[in-house]
Amino acid sequence: MSDVEAGAAGGAGRAADGAGRGRAGGCATGGRPTESDPTASDPADFGPGGFDPAAQGWHPEPYGDFVAHIGPLWRRTDGAEEQIALRVAPQHLDRGGAVAAGLLLALFNHAVGVASYRVAGEQAMLATIQLNCQVLRPAGCGDFVVCRVAVAGMDTTEIVLTGDCRVDGAPILIGSGIIKRGRAGARERKAAAQAPDAGVPGAAGAAVPERIIRSDGIG
Repeated sequence: MSDVEAGAAGGAGRAADGAGRGRAGGCATGGRPTESDPTASDPADFGPGGFDPAAQGWHPEPYGDFVAHIGPLWRRTDGAEEQIALRVAPQHLDRGGAVAAGLLLALFNHAVGVASYRVAGEQAMLATIQLNCQVLRPAGCGDFVVCRVAVAGMDTTEIVLTGDCRVDGAPILIGSGIIKRGRAGARERKAAAQAPDAGVPGAAGAAVPERIIRSDGIG
């Protein structure tokens, strides 16, 4: 068999496999949640058993910019833990039919950012300066990928976070990140200091200890 024939056969096999998973895996193109309507409620598009994220406490994550191109995303909070989720669709797959590793990294990075803004305040100037991630196993079309991220430590210049991405409770990626905290301008600092929740830990105007606060409570 020539290389061309082999490539064609491989493509046909992948297409057949994708067709077989279609609606059963929540990857049908018709009626699937979209950026403009992330809560589209065709039960067949929620995967096996008609899983509906909204019924499990998830809310649409209406972010724009780059994140809008990897969604639609879902969000919920569990105590100190931020959770960002994504239903894997055909456009999220690589040539082998598994979710692209770059998508998982982007999803994890977004979850890291959401958790960071939660403790630093929405007006904070933040930037990702380090991500360390390890992909443990692939995810497929229709999987509901959940990224869970929590703050492990922070000081006046950096926020350290750890977390993972899971499918059906099983980790598919583990990782950590470091967020750099920039200095806000005078106007932003004044607004934060005058905010009603300025004295609440984690609020925009709250004081942040100079030393690192570790998740185990040891400074």
